[in-house]
Amino acid sequence: MGSYAIAVRVFDGEAPYLQSFIDHHRRLGVDAFYPVIAPGAAPLCREIFAKNEIQFHESEGQKISSVQDLIREDYVAVIDADEYLHPGLFRFLEEENIESLLMPWRLTASMDDDFFESAQKRFFVFPQVKSIVKTSALKRLRLHASNTHGSGRCLGVDQGQQFPVQHYYLRGLDDLLLKEGGVVKRTLAQSSGRKQVNLNANNDSMDFPSRHARVAFLLNVLDSMPEQIDPYCMSLDRSMLNHLRDNVDGDPEAAKQELRESVVKIQKVYRHRTIDREIRATQQLLASDPHKVSYQKRVLKLLRGDFKFRRSWLGFIENARDSLLMFRDGS
Repeated sequence: MGSYAIAVRVFDGEAPYLQSFIDHHRRLGVDAFYPVIAPGAAPLCREIFAKNEIQFHESEGQKISSVQDLIREDYVAVIDADEYLHPGLFRFLEEENIESLLMPWRLTASMDDDFFESAQKRFFVFPQVKSIVKTSALKRLRLHASNTHGSGRCLGVDQGQQFPVQHYYLRGLDDLLLKEGGVVKRTLAQSSGRKQVNLNANNDSMDFPSRHARVAFLLNVLDSMPEQIDPYCMSLDRSMLNHLRDNVDGDPEAAKQELRESVVKIQKVYRHRTIDREIRATQQLLASDPHKVSYQKRVLKLLRGDFKFRRSWLGFIENARDSLLMFRDGS
């Protein structure tokens, strides 16, 4: 049998969910974890790793490549702490003896704080990829698709669809509060989700972190998806969550309400036909020509288009029609 490793960047905003991540992957047969922490940061994560006898590694900028030379296992995957590998993945790797495999996201999300541990969820498969590679052929460890230099088979999203990486993109408003970075004092990691987005059209504008747009789009998509049983058993460490919430500047519930309002405002920009069209296009792409697509770039492109449309005269007509339909349905 082969051996398997996971390289993962962590910060204290992940602490309430980290034990669940470790337990899931140990059940699958992961032999080693290589957590990358910013120097002097993430004291709560350090406690969790110590309890689990996992050695962490410090790196300025949390460069995932900093642990590349330490990995001795046969295969390594780079994933985030809200991403979970498929139970059938390791058997497939052993049977097929491949060099690398690209796996799409199977996304789920909710602003409900009880969502993470709930038995039923809605899911959407999107071809943003993660990879698992044979360590002997590893050229450069990367966050999404690591490079290899061997002569073995490198399988793409088409084959990887059998083993999607389940991505708990938003585990409730508490999760968003912790991921905002700077909201929780003990969260020291830099967050790419805080990159500001500005929309402008006809002297109207909106400003928000890019993470809010990605969440808003996904929530709109998931509204059209059926509920399914979550095949994985999730658990939330509420003592860790309460510890972090105690360090929030001001009222955490008020902060969560502001976050909810920001996401809902963005949700209302997306047109229903845009969401429906994107669901069909994504499903068709995965069925006919699977390839990597940047989730953030796609989400923001659609948002900018819908924002501009809603600020045009055609948009005003559509908005008025939708309002009339809502009034009629309500009456």
